[in-house]
Amino acid sequence: MDTIVVPVAHHNRWNRQVANIAAELEDVSDTRALVVYQFTDDLESTIEHLDVDRQAADVDELAARKSGVAEMVETLDERGMSCSVRGIETAEEKGEELLNLVKAEDADRIYMYSRKRSPAGKAIFGSGLQTVLFNSSVPVVVVPPNIE
Repeated sequence: MDTIVVPVAHHNRWNRQVANIAAELEDVSDTRALVVYQFTDDLESTIEHLDVDRQAADVDELAARKSGVAEMVETLDERGMSCSVRGIETAEEKGEELLNLVKAEDADRIYMYSRKRSPAGKAIFGSGLQTVLFNSSVPVVVVPPNIE
């Protein structure tokens, strides 16, 4: 069984697009999707919002309760692909954390959404996608913003 890593984007429309492309390109009966939510500065607010004890909080369970994760899992599930959810607490470089997960899970491919950003925007703000593209040891499928 192949494993694909699918990080959750910030907008549900993007998540549906990536999930649908992954389901179209993969053998859904022989592929497991690892849906990933990367907590940057929102882990504490998520714990507070859900009124969960910090000591008992499970990052994977918290990630599964995010709307974007639910949207991605629901779309993949409707298409017949098995899913599991992984939450990652990351402080800085989201791309590096994602690559570490790919290696740890022995994943076969990564599916990511790409939004339009100017070269100056990439230089100033960095790009997790760029980090993944330049450093991944597995194929990366980039879903452009104009896919419906």
